[in-house]
Order: sequence, then C-alpha cells, then structure tokens
Amino acid sequence: MNFDSLPSVESGSPLFALVVLFWAMTAYVHILFAVGVNRDATAIERAGREVELVAPAVWATATLLGGVFVAAIYWFMHHSALRRP
Repeated sequence: MNFDSLPSVESGSPLFALVVLFWAMTAYVHILFAVGVNRDATAIERAGREVELVAPAVWATATLLGGVFVAAIYWFMHHSALRRP
C-alpha cells in the first residue's frame, strides 16, 4: 500500500485538533465506564453476590480497553433479565 497518497494531518490544522479531541473524548468515556463498572462490581461483591467470570479490577481493565462494548457485556451478565439466577 502506498502511504504517500494518503492525506496527511498537519499538527496545526483544524482537522488535527478534531482528531485529538475525538481521541481524548474516547479515552475519557472509556475511563468513566471503567470506573462505573469497577464500582458496580465491587458493590455486587459487598452485597454477598458473585461477580461473573473475573474480579472487579479485571472487569474494569477490560472496560478501559474495550469501552462501551465491554461495559454492555458486563451489564448483560450482571443486571439484565438474561443473567443466570
């Protein structure tokens, strides 16, 4: 693949600022979801129930890396009507 033909984003351009803003907001959302999943999983453990598959810190780390999709999987496994009784 010829990378010379791809458009470049100069560090002073408005497009560069939008790209940086997009990735900063994405990182912020991942952090917020990871904190929320960690708090919820810890609350589940304190209530005397088991957290499915792995420890709360592992769920938080997975959510930090996988974002909303991993948080959705966590929610389905722990709070939806589809979870195990």
